[in-house]
Amino acid sequence: MTSISLDKKDRDNPMTDSLVQAEIDRVLDSLDGELTSHARVVDALLDLRSASDDVRLVAVIDESLRNVPGRNAVSTDWWKTQLKSFRLMADEQPVN
Repeated sequence: MTSISLDKKDRDNPMTDSLVQAEIDRVLDSLDGELTSHARVVDALLDLRSASDDVRLVAVIDESLRNVPGRNAVSTDWWKTQLKSFRLMADEQPVN
C-alpha cells in the first residue's frame, strides 16, 4: 500500500479531501477475495487517519482501528463496509 504523506500546508488545501477520497476509492478497487490481511487494513486505516483533517472522519477511523476483527485476516466485506462509510463521510464534508 502506498503511504499518503501530507504536511500541514496540504491539510489546509481543499485538494486534501479529494486525495482522501481518491485513496479510499483506490483501496476499494484493489479488494478481491473473501479475506484481506489484517496488517494491510490497519496500515490503510492509519494512512487515511493521517491524511484526513476532518475530525468526524478521524473519529470514525479511530473507532474502526479499535474494532478491526480477526488477528491475521479481516473479512473483505467488513473492510468494504468501512471504506464505503468513510467515502460517504468524505463526500459530505463541506467545501471551504
